Amino acid sequence: MLTFRDALSNSVRPIPVAAGDMIAVGFMLPADLEAFTCARVLVVGDLVRRVLEDIHSVQVLAAVITDDRAAADSVRRWGLMVRPVIGAFTTSASAAVGLAKPLDLIIAVAATQDDVALSVPALRVAPVHATVSYPALDPATARFALAGAPYAQQLGVTNSLLVHSHALLERWRDRLDLWSRHPSRPVPPDWRSGVIAALDNDLDVTQVVAMMAELEGAERVEPGTKFEAFSWVDRVLAVDLARNLGRIRR
Repeated sequence: MLTFRDALSNSVRPIPVAAGDMIAVGFMLPADLEAFTCARVLVVGDLVRRVLEDIHSVQVLAAVITDDRAAADSVRRWGLMVRPVIGAFTTSASAAVGLAKPLDLIIAVAATQDDVALSVPALRVAPVHATVSYPALDPATARFALAGAPYAQQLGVTNSLLVHSHALLERWRDRLDLWSRHPSRPVPPDWRSGVIAALDNDLDVTQVVAMMAELEGAERVEPGTKFEAFSWVDRVLAVDLARNLGRIRR
């Protein structure tokens, strides 16, 4: 079961859903719509959604909550691999009407307030301080950099962070292409369980990345196993690890 730390109560809270259930989630964007912080809210919200949908078989109804719908649409068009939402609404109450269901969870920036924040569980995302321009970035690299740090901690996005993130993704994409040329093998059950446990533990993507790096270098694990494992986890990370598949090598 996915759990997160509720900043309002400073306690660990589960999201009490089971396979087949339906949950309504609101992605609340800050009023000033600072690009990287908005992007982080959407990425973290999408991670929550993917964990619930792809791992726990829960149906997620998602909505964006913001006073600036045009700006919100612009952020969503930046290609962050965020799954489509039902719509954008100005308040939590109007989002609940649009979803035809009361909100069960809000993803919001730590400093924001909301008229239902005290009654609806809120996953609070720390703001981003960036020294680079967002629109010029590769979307998958931006998503990976935003997802890779604990969401409750302030994040500094620098050129060096993005260079490192891009290099790691490119290496894994090349590995995936090479591994795809070997017979497929199932994902090790203990590895899969470990990834799920990390994601369920307050979206610990850092631990997932560490597990991927360890599996990458495991000499006794067959390439086909690594291919299936990385492909499976990318359903949640959504950083386009399959980009280089079938590339012509010289």
